[in-house]
Amino acid sequence: MTHRASGFTLIEILAASLIAAMILIAIYGIFQRTVKTRDNAVVRIHEARQRERAVNIIRNDLRNAFLSGGVLANAMEGGVQNQKSRFPGYLRFTATTGRNKSGEAYGDVQQIEYYLSDGTTSGTATSAITPSASTTSDTETATLVRALTRDLLSTDQTAIAPEEPLLPRVQTLEFAFYDGQDWQETWQLTGTDSTLPEAIRVRVQQAPASEHLPTPHLLEILVPMTTEAQGATTSSSSTPASSITPTPTPTPSPSPSASPTSTPSPNDTPRTR
Repeated sequence: MTHRASGFTLIEILAASLIAAMILIAIYGIFQRTVKTRDNAVVRIHEARQRERAVNIIRNDLRNAFLSGGVLANAMEGGVQNQKSRFPGYLRFTATTGRNKSGEAYGDVQQIEYYLSDGTTSGTATSAITPSASTTSDTETATLVRALTRDLLSTDQTAIAPEEPLLPRVQTLEFAFYDGQDWQETWQLTGTDSTLPEAIRVRVQQAPASEHLPTPHLLEILVPMTTEAQGATTSSSSTPASSITPTPTPTPSPSPSASPTSTPSPNDTPRTR
């Protein structure tokens, strides 16, 4: 009596190997999609936090705009023309948002500039350039920066203000100024013209971080101007209530009343009105 050896045939081994390979490929595909979803979520969270931070900084600066009408804080200018790079969009004003670091002794009033920087800012001020459709395309992007000038008494006008990057891959940057009736693209406030806008609107459009992500929605920041320069007039006839400081009315002191027992002297002469 003969006994046959038990085992798997070659066909069974090949079939089992093929099934195992298919299962591993499916698991690897699921793992790859999970990793990509995780990476996209991380990028989206980072982008959302970055955009939220930029919005908070811009809104805080505009809410704390300070125009004293003096030598140090008497200007607000903005519009399409950019004095720092070839990308349109520029805003300059003073605000009370300065914070001293260790070893600094500046005040809280600082000059703030918002513009798009392409990394080619020179040490001297360049002439304002308005890019045309041929110089900038929809695919070109730049970085939205916030340049700070802490020393307002400095006589060196060619010094480069430190730039703080806020948002990368910005395609368009628009500033608009509400004069009480309509939105204006430009605004120029100097010592001779002290008219303030009633509100400022900032619009920022970013490009997507990658081709797998959708285009971010348009950022729009609308801030009413509640500050008022010394001797300035608002663009509308009505002045916001927050910019009016009520003058206290002095309370008259009580005059001493005549005593009921007093008797008029014979020398008193009645006065006629």
